[in-house]
Amino acid sequence: MNILEELSQISIVQIAQDLGLEVQRNRILCPFHQEDSPSLVLYSHTNSFYCFGCAKTGNAISLYAEVKQLSIKDSIQGMAKEYLGAYNPTPYQKPSKPITPSLDVKRIQEKEKPVEEIHSQIYEAFRDFCLQQPSNELSQQALAYLKKRGFSEKTIKDFRLFFVKDYASASWYLKQRFSTLDLQESGLFNDKNNLIFYAHPLIIPYYRHGRIVYLQGRVLGMPPEGHSRYQFLYKHPLTLFNADALDKIKIDQEVYITEGAFDCMRLAQEGKVAVSLGTANVFKREWAKLFKRAQVIFYLDNDKAGHRAADELEKIFTHFGLSCTRKELPDAYKDVNDFYTDRLGSNEQLGLF
Repeated sequence: MNILEELSQISIVQIAQDLGLEVQRNRILCPFHQEDSPSLVLYSHTNSFYCFGCAKTGNAISLYAEVKQLSIKDSIQGMAKEYLGAYNPTPYQKPSKPITPSLDVKRIQEKEKPVEEIHSQIYEAFRDFCLQQPSNELSQQALAYLKKRGFSEKTIKDFRLFFVKDYASASWYLKQRFSTLDLQESGLFNDKNNLIFYAHPLIIPYYRHGRIVYLQGRVLGMPPEGHSRYQFLYKHPLTLFNADALDKIKIDQEVYITEGAFDCMRLAQEGKVAVSLGTANVFKREWAKLFKRAQVIFYLDNDKAGHRAADELEKIFTHFGLSCTRKELPDAYKDVNDFYTDRLGSNEQLGLF
């Protein structure tokens, strides 16, 4: 067991109490914003926390780091001294070779966890680490980009978007915590053992039943030469974005299917129920059953790929006896978000920020 695994076993409730925070029924007054009643919940079974007031989230290490205003490296060393007395920290040096904790041996010795569970743990560790990184110029640029695209602060929080503020430290942290095999099988690292979101710092998490099941990255603005606008998980099949919304719909309620996650988010911001495919080329037939109570409206990109995808989707949905129609964008607009942003203005113009 490596140092991060040992620290992850320490109760987040104990750490919160040792930090001087008053814990009442696994709740504390959030130290990250002003409040009168406790809204930050400590989850003992996952050693994580979430604030229902400001949406701050993280794990035991990031809570320690945030409260003490330390870097993750200094926090790990400080916690090791405090809780693992025999630990003798050494200054951080970037490893010349990838550090690969042997989780494979552990799997032989213990009951193996489902692959999907391990992948969700990796995605969520990545999210938690990125969220606790201090704001910098890159994250400010990412937030400004989202504002320009017309998204409200509430929408950004509701869909739990986050940013890779320091690529090198995020990569190092994940390599310290998980094996090379697990990182590569999760799709977050490629065959060269590099974190795939080097040029795509804006991260869009896909949730299912409250767990992250997929991640998608986006460049800020136009992509640099040699890169696409979006980065999907390496060698991993896409899944539906915002699929949890389908669990709450009523019979015959309208549900929009879009290509991009941004289009889905913008429709949700306008009070509509929507999911996205991620790309016009992918729809798994087993997804159709998720829409059996809905009146489905295809609202895809205004290009050849989008029109062709709408034709194919109509055939699939008709085959399964599902109700569906399509909505066309005006000729001047390529996608849903561009249409709404141009019609309503950016949030800077609307005063939403």
